[in-house]
Amino acid sequence: MPMTVALVNRMVEVCNQIILFMDSRARPILALFLLIPVPSIGVLANGLLAESHTASLAFLGLAIWALCKVWIVGFPTIWHIRIDGGERGYSPLSQKSGFRPWAEGFGLGIVLSLILIITFLIARPYVDLEDLGASIRGVGLDSWSMVIPAILFWVFINSVVEEYVYRWFITEQASSIFTGDPIKSGSISVLSFTLHHVVAVALVAPIWVALLAGSAVGFGGVAFSWLYHRHGSIWPAWACHAVLDIVVFGGVGWIALVAT
Repeated sequence: MPMTVALVNRMVEVCNQIILFMDSRARPILALFLLIPVPSIGVLANGLLAESHTASLAFLGLAIWALCKVWIVGFPTIWHIRIDGGERGYSPLSQKSGFRPWAEGFGLGIVLSLILIITFLIARPYVDLEDLGASIRGVGLDSWSMVIPAILFWVFINSVVEEYVYRWFITEQASSIFTGDPIKSGSISVLSFTLHHVVAVALVAPIWVALLAGSAVGFGGVAFSWLYHRHGSIWPAWACHAVLDIVVFGGVGWIALVAT
């Protein structure tokens, strides 16, 4: 076992040295290439394999999903410290900012939630709620005892991870490519953020619903990126994201357990 650990550490060190010798503009491109597809791979594995009636395929799907989650959480920090030479941090707000960033985050989240609810009410006559509810229950959200912990996970863990990945790491890597241009770096963040959400919704709903949901996610991503660039911290964006997640996944629970 010690020999195995030493070998792994040596391989990591060799990879680090190879990456460090790359052109400074190529390194962030490689970082994005190694990260952006991973959430979609995890979603596909979980959606297509983890629900299989074949035990080996179900285990494989869950294993891939879990590995992708570990990669998403660990890769940005390791790259930031080992490749970019950065320091650990928690994306703090400016000490003089007061409550304003939080007010803007929560306030924008409420406004976007109202827009989302109105959009759903307009689209509702064209959505087969029975079929959608069955699809949601099919992925395990078939009781409030499952839905409520899922909402807590999405709001307090998953949304923080997504802001850490998309608003911080991907934005900053893209900013290195585009010499600090906030529009271009923000666009990379929004597009990559939207991608895996479209994939996830397409597994349980018609493609037009997935594209509609993707448009809403992209619109939210623009708001999150604006808050990140405005305050230089992920936390106002998280506040906005958390409000939207409560509304979205509360609606998912309502569709699965009340409306159908």
